[in-house]
Amino acid sequence: MLQCGMAELDITPPLGSSIPGYTEERKSDGIRGPLYAKAAVIESGDTVLALIAIDALFVPEREASRIRERVLAFTGIPEVCTAVFATHTHTGAPVRTGLDGSRHDDYLAYMADRAADAAIIAFNDREPARFGWGTGHVQEVSFQRRYWIKDGTLRTNPGAMNPNIDRPAGPIDPELTVLRIDRLDGSAIGVVSCFACHTDTVGGEAYSGDYPAHLSAELKGALGEQTVSLFLLGACGDINHIDTSRPKMTDRNIARDIGSRLAGEVLRVRAETTAVAEAEADALNDFIAMELRTAGPEEIERARSVLADSRITGAERFFAEQVMKVAELPGGTAHLEVQAMRIGGLALSCLPGEIFVELGLAVKRDSPYAHTLVGTLCNGSIYGYVCTRAAYDQGGYEPRLKVFSRISPGTGERLVECASTLLRRLNERRPSLQP
Repeated sequence: MLQCGMAELDITPPLGSSIPGYTEERKSDGIRGPLYAKAAVIESGDTVLALIAIDALFVPEREASRIRERVLAFTGIPEVCTAVFATHTHTGAPVRTGLDGSRHDDYLAYMADRAADAAIIAFNDREPARFGWGTGHVQEVSFQRRYWIKDGTLRTNPGAMNPNIDRPAGPIDPELTVLRIDRLDGSAIGVVSCFACHTDTVGGEAYSGDYPAHLSAELKGALGEQTVSLFLLGACGDINHIDTSRPKMTDRNIARDIGSRLAGEVLRVRAETTAVAEAEADALNDFIAMELRTAGPEEIERARSVLADSRITGAERFFAEQVMKVAELPGGTAHLEVQAMRIGGLALSCLPGEIFVELGLAVKRDSPYAHTLVGTLCNGSIYGYVCTRAAYDQGGYEPRLKVFSRISPGTGERLVECASTLLRRLNERRPSLQP
């Protein structure tokens, strides 16, 4: 019989901490809503899986390892069965060194331990459960953010109603994946959901969980305050909420609107999904090696030219500074973890970094499962945009070199290949398919 526990713990940092996510330093000065670490622990037979989602731009590898080690020590759940995700909120915790050089090591240790504790509490609170899985679709809330311009160049976020826009440079993924988790009496323990749209709709200097926080509030209102909404971010490295075909609406609460739309579809899918008390679970992982990008002579020369021109400010100066900093760093190899999990007929592909939507769609197309959730920013083995190989030649914001984004061309396609292989292996391990 299936068992499950879910828990959520407040991880809101002190005011005055750095808020990463933009090209300028921000210090928190308020709280629109608390930040959380949430966990679901799922038991089926001898297999126990832990899903952990943290309201942060990303989770560094050191902290992801600390979380998994603490979960293992207190519960016995092996690291291969624990997945640590970031919701990628751009109004979240100080998970990297501030652009002013400030560090937040004490908070990072606290955040990691609280995230692990959410999983430990969920493990200790396991109870018999019924699971159901399905997919819905939410249109007109997510949009491609890379566009071909009429002069043949490519721009990221070219602006609303820009007459020079020719066409989007890629697709979107409007699919919403839902895992309902109920008690045997039908009441909700919680919901795991996944959608591909950048969690950067709020801005400012106050903490906020962005639209997943509004999704959670609406699900609690509909299913009970005890309900835990664990949100995983889909492949949206090149997807956000900006509809360039319409004028910008300054008075719109975008986070609330998207959260409400997602909540309505989650509830619809949940209501139409049959929950079962028996389902198999399994997990696998693998690693690929990636050579870190370095700054080439042409990039360094362009950066020096920008920095020598005092008239150039903002993002262009930021990127030039980043190139010069990368030029001082050694090369090396990063080992990127790819993870695959299965809960009944639902597969989870857990990928590192900010994955372009085309790559996430490729994983879904290759999957042997009818329902495949592609979760990103998982386990901290890399941070930054995981672009398609073509995007490096096309240009735009995402492929640009940064200290915290040194991902080599072709890495995205290799991650897709690894993820697809793991999903096939996972499917072959299903007991019902074994002789």
